[in-house]
Parts: sequence; structure tokens; C-alpha cells
Amino acid sequence: MSRPSLLSRLFLLLGIVGVGCLLLAAHLYRTTGRILIEGLHKELVGDLVWIEHQIEADPGLMIFPRSDSLAKAIASAKGYRLTFIGADGVVVGDSHVPRDSLGAVDNHSWRPEVVEARRSGTGTVLRYSATVGQKMFYVARSLGPRAPLLRIAAGPATLDRFRNVALSTSLLALLLFFAAAGLLTLWISRRISQPLLRLRGAARDVSRPLRWDAPFREAEILNEAFSDYAEAVQSLAAELRQERDRLLALLNRLEEGVLLLDGEGRIRAANAAARALLPLRDRTEPLEGKRFAEVVRHEGLGAWVAQERSADAPGGVYQVEKSAESPVDLMCRLRALRSGVADEALLTLVDVTALRNLDRAKTDFVANASHELKTPLSSILGYSETLLEGALENPAARGPFLRKIHANAQRLQGLVQDLLNLSQLESQGPSRTEVLPVRDVVQAAWNQHRAEAERNGIRFENRVPQDLAWKMQPRDLDLILGNLVGNAVKYNPPGGKVRVEWDAASRTLGVRDTGHGIPAESLPHIFERFYRGDAARARGEGTGLGLAIVKHAAQRYGIQVAAESALGEGSVFSLEAPAELMG
Repeated sequence: MSRPSLLSRLFLLLGIVGVGCLLLAAHLYRTTGRILIEGLHKELVGDLVWIEHQIEADPGLMIFPRSDSLAKAIASAKGYRLTFIGADGVVVGDSHVPRDSLGAVDNHSWRPEVVEARRSGTGTVLRYSATVGQKMFYVARSLGPRAPLLRIAAGPATLDRFRNVALSTSLLALLLFFAAAGLLTLWISRRISQPLLRLRGAARDVSRPLRWDAPFREAEILNEAFSDYAEAVQSLAAELRQERDRLLALLNRLEEGVLLLDGEGRIRAANAAARALLPLRDRTEPLEGKRFAEVVRHEGLGAWVAQERSADAPGGVYQVEKSAESPVDLMCRLRALRSGVADEALLTLVDVTALRNLDRAKTDFVANASHELKTPLSSILGYSETLLEGALENPAARGPFLRKIHANAQRLQGLVQDLLNLSQLESQGPSRTEVLPVRDVVQAAWNQHRAEAERNGIRFENRVPQDLAWKMQPRDLDLILGNLVGNAVKYNPPGGKVRVEWDAASRTLGVRDTGHGIPAESLPHIFERFYRGDAARARGEGTGLGLAIVKHAAQRYGIQVAAESALGEGSVFSLEAPAELMG
């Protein structure tokens, strides 16, 4: 019995394929609606996620009338109905309802899609809408617990049109297929079957150009096409490798740490910043392929990552405090790479040590300021209460008490003024600068403290050249020199000496005194707010802000401030001026 010919086999195959096409067309008609609804659902959910990101960036978009304007604008572009629903179920925006009619719309708290969205985050319902008068496909998304919701809807009429088009297209394609296949089968059986058999053996490796005997011109063209295809594949592979290397280089240049975790919690990739920021058990070993919880020594971070990966929608934030386990403060975020799939997750690490230090500094500043303000206020209150209770009639007590009240009020005034000066220096940059004669400003600073200096027999030498001038705001130079000269007078013993001199070679202005000096352990802290040496604190002198004001005012102009001191030998405060400051 002879074997069937190629032609008969092709016709048999054609018949089988034709029956399959008929069944496929029938199946296509039944499943097109479901497939399109699934595609439509993904598109609607994607649109809601995009809108959600915009609202996270600008929460005011959920406030009427901006919410209503946004709903109508997006719906006009996308062609769907968009509704913004408040946390209480009141509609605050609808693309298909006039703005002045929103008040008449029913409360949406008990709409099926809204109820499901509040329970699971996203709600999907196909139901009849009394508002627009037709059956609609609804998708609602919650912005969080007891938060507003977004809802988007599309009419099924669109799906019906798609199904009809798909069915008519399938039938037309089927007819054309039978017509073309019959003619093509005859030609294939005579002209192409044998060359194709040879081609099958030669085309197994597309990485090499095809070389086979072509019996006709079309085969030669096919050979050239496969050769071009192999070259294109190789070129594309090279481009992909370049893009991969470029992406890896970019990730390694980021200051934020980035790690890719698989479904089992193993690290698939990590950039250089992640290696530097993570509190690792061993920094010499590679991270790839190891479980995250095994390589980090911070148990809380490892447990949080494991918990977030097991959640339906990982997206939490975890704070790592600076401690023995972690050298820096970290803010960690975990995000799933594909919505609803926990196979892979992206962990980002941000170093927030500077921000945390700033918060701690602000807290310390408020505590210190409160303490410094409380002391003179308590004294004023105590002496004034004593006077009110009868001491006001006693001349022997009245005078000292009033002087104490006046002295503490002056101290309080000085503290408040120093706080105002420090606040202005930190919040404002230099505005109008002038060419100021430094010698005259030094002399003016001395004149402010001349009376106190003469009472204690303190001498003064102004060795600043007459032609020395700095380009500064007058208030800032007055604050710098006034505080330095004032401190030199205040902490000098009777009969001491204050000298201000200029070193042209190093462009340094020095304020030297013959006081008791500053302990070595105190020198690193003297420019901090409210820091005062033990002796000064015991005498209740100063506000502890003078040198902090000097430092902040000098930094505005690039002036380097330094202090040198030794106990019993006095102190020298130097101001090294940049070249651009010279007038």
C-alpha cells in the first residue's frame, strides 16, 4: 500500500485545520467577551492606580470642585465614566453628572463595588446603573482605611461591538484561508516541500548564516533573510547586554540602596549603596543568592521584610534607628514588582541620618532654650512675689530685690535678642552688603563694653590697619565682633588685656585676651548653642548663644572661625576671611 502523496496529506491537513478554525471561531465568539472584560478590567485598574498616584502627590485633587473637574477631564480623554467618592460615601465628582446636580446623587456607601473595595482594596461589579440608565462594568479602588474611593466604569455596548467585529473578522479570515490554502497547497507540494526539508536541517542554528543549495530564486532570498535574521539577533543581544551594563552602572551610582528579592526572600541583585547602608553580618561575602534575613544582623528589619513579603500588597515603611546594629538611620520601603504577585519585590533603603540628627538638634534646642528662659523668669517671679508680700515697704530689701529683677530682665532680654539674631542668621542669607572698615567696627564693639572694661582696669589694643575693609552686611559684622570683644572683656580678670590684630599673610583677624582660658575638653563645644563653661555657668554669665551667633554669621560669608586656648594663658579667636570678602 503506497503512502499518501504530499498533496493528499496537505488537503487532509487543510480539512483538519478548517474544522479547527470553525471550532476556534465559535470558541472565539464565546470567550472574546471574557477576554475583553479582563483586559478592560486591567486597563481600568491601571487608570485608577495612575489617578491614585496623582492624588497622593496632591491630596487637594479629592476636594470639590477640583475632584469634579479632574473626573470630567480624565473621562473626556479616556472615554469612561469616572466617579470620586468621599470617605462618607458622598460623590464629590462625576464625569457624567453636571456639577450642580451632584448634590442629588445618592450616597454610594452601599454600592456593591464600593463595599468590596473597602473590604479588599478593589471592587469589580457588572450591574445596571440608574444614574446613566444602562448596564455598566464598575471597578472601584479604595485609597486606604476610612479614606476616599475612586470608581471607573465602562458600558458593555463596547464589548458587544468588539465581539461582533471579532466574529465577522474570524469568518472572513476563515473563507480567505480556505481559498488561499487550496491554491497554496498545490504549489507547495510541487515546488517547496523538498527544499524545505533541506532547510530544516540547515536552519537549526540561527547564530550562523545558512548555507544550503537553493533550487530556485525564492530559496536564495529565504537564505539571505535567515542570515539577516541571525545578524539582527546577535546585534539585539549585544544591545541588551549594553543596556544591562548601563542599568547596573546607574544603580551602583545611586545614593539610595536597592535590592531585588525573589519569592523565597533571596537577594537576586543589590547595588553598591545597599551594601554600604545595610547592617550586614559579613561585608566581605557576596549577597546574591542568600536569604535577606540571614545576611542582615538587624533582627527587626529581617522580620519586617519577611512579614511584608507574605502580605497581599507589600508597601509598608520601616524605620531603622541608628544603634550598635546599624551605623545609620534608615528608611526602608518594600514594593511588589507586579500587582498581586509576591514572587519578586523591590527593597529600597534611604539614609535619613542627617534628617534625624536635625530633628534631635531641634529637640535639644527647644529644651535648652526653655531651660535658659525659665531661670531668669523664675528669679523675676520670686523677687516680685516677695515684694508684693510686703518687702516693697522695706527700703533695705526693696532696692536689692528690684536690682535683681532688673538684672534678670536684662538677661532675659539679651537671651531673647540672641535667639532672634540666631533665627535670622539661619533663615536668611546675606542680602545687602557694604564695604565696611573693619578697624572702625572693632572700635565700635569695644566702645559698647568700655564702661565694664574700665571698671575692671582692662586695657584694649586695636591693631587692625585703617585700610582693611570687608564686604559684609553691617549687622553681621557687628554681631561677630561685638560677641568676640564682649566675651574677651567678660571673661578677663581685672587688669587684663584685650588685643585685636590682623595677619595679612593668612588673612586672619584675631581677638586675643589674657583671661582664665578654656579647658581643652570644652574647646570642641564652645560654638554649640547654649554651651557655657562650668565657671561661666556658675557665675550665671552669658546666654550661651554668643559664639553660636558668631559661627552662623561667619559661615554666611565663608569665614572660618577657630579658637585656641590654654588654662591660665588666655584665648585667641581667629576669623580667616576668604579672598572674595576683601573690600
